[in-house]
Amino acid sequence: MKKLVLIIGISLFSSSFTNAQIETCDCKMDLDFIIEKIRKMPSYKKQIKGQNAEEFEKLYSDLSSKMNIPISIESCYKMLLQPMALINDIHASIKVNTEFLSNAIRKDKEKSQTFKTSKRFKSHPKFNKDLSLLKAELKKKLATEKEGIYLLGKHEKIGIYYDTNKKDFIGVLLESNLIHWELGEIRFYLKHTNGNKYNMYFYDIDTRTPRLVKSLSFENGRIWNYKKQGNPFNNELLSENIEVATFKQINENTQYLYFATFSNNKRRELKAFIEDTKTKLTADNIIIDLRSNNGGNSKYSDPFLKLLKDKNVYVITNCFTGSNGEQFTLKLLRNKKAIHLGQTTRGIIAYGMNYGYSYATPSGHFEITPTDMNFHKYIAYEGKGIIPEVQLDFETDWIEQTLDIINSY
Repeated sequence: MKKLVLIIGISLFSSSFTNAQIETCDCKMDLDFIIEKIRKMPSYKKQIKGQNAEEFEKLYSDLSSKMNIPISIESCYKMLLQPMALINDIHASIKVNTEFLSNAIRKDKEKSQTFKTSKRFKSHPKFNKDLSLLKAELKKKLATEKEGIYLLGKHEKIGIYYDTNKKDFIGVLLESNLIHWELGEIRFYLKHTNGNKYNMYFYDIDTRTPRLVKSLSFENGRIWNYKKQGNPFNNELLSENIEVATFKQINENTQYLYFATFSNNKRRELKAFIEDTKTKLTADNIIIDLRSNNGGNSKYSDPFLKLLKDKNVYVITNCFTGSNGEQFTLKLLRNKKAIHLGQTTRGIIAYGMNYGYSYATPSGHFEITPTDMNFHKYIAYEGKGIIPEVQLDFETDWIEQTLDIINSY
């Protein structure tokens, strides 16, 4: 196992909305609770053996020795994340339950100004050099470079620049119309894992609460929901919002299926779609579009394997295709006439949550959502994703590109 890499290389502090003191918690009690839940996960049982088990126990001992005194909520959070970081399991997560900023404060200008005098605000990490110079440098970056100025909706412009190790990145607030943020504050840290994949430690735009999201692709001027200014190409995303699934007859020889999800929450729609579609798949070529498919239950995806076994199948994925969407992709590719196109998937495939239970820690400040499903046979793709045979161009429509490929065959 790779040596533990700290999610953030800077010591940060958290506090409640008060000028008096930084809010703390009993971190040792929470650590013991988290460790107990982690030990029950199939990913822990599969991966933490031998030398890995020794490293896990040593980390637990080292962290415990640092928790003899009360620790700030964010410092504790970062410690609690470290044991989980030793396990390659993207589904499993720990989050902070405590809001760092209430709705009442962030929507009131006077209260927001008062908040900016608090220890919590003053302790938030900030860019400590000339922000205008950084902004000027980032404006010069090419559209193809990762460094540059990024947009987050209509609210913010974020400057993304290399950390000192030239592998990781930091996102700093350059422009904003939100009264509870200040220019120069750090919005996130990107920790490189492999290839184009990064873990993002970020601060919620509304509550300013720290969070962690794992295995994000940094490609085509996009990292999660941050899009690079000057890069207008979004063909890895669907141009229309389709809630569950759709069928289209593109031409006499080609049909199209799109699946947004295989979730149990959409079981009625998915069952109806299976029944409605199973007699319609008559074309030689079938495009299976799984862009941004968030996974779900294989009982709603696998029925199509039999229906497609004699077809020329063209599977399209993007960096947000995950979980059962990735498993379905691999099952489709068992067909020798299937081709995988698009973008590398997310890499959240080897484990899962059957019941999806979350557990609050004794302090109430944190919550762990452990995995309880074992798909370890897919471990080679966990945190890496499935690389397509044909990587599609981001600058033109992906369905049109796929049709061109079909015509060329």
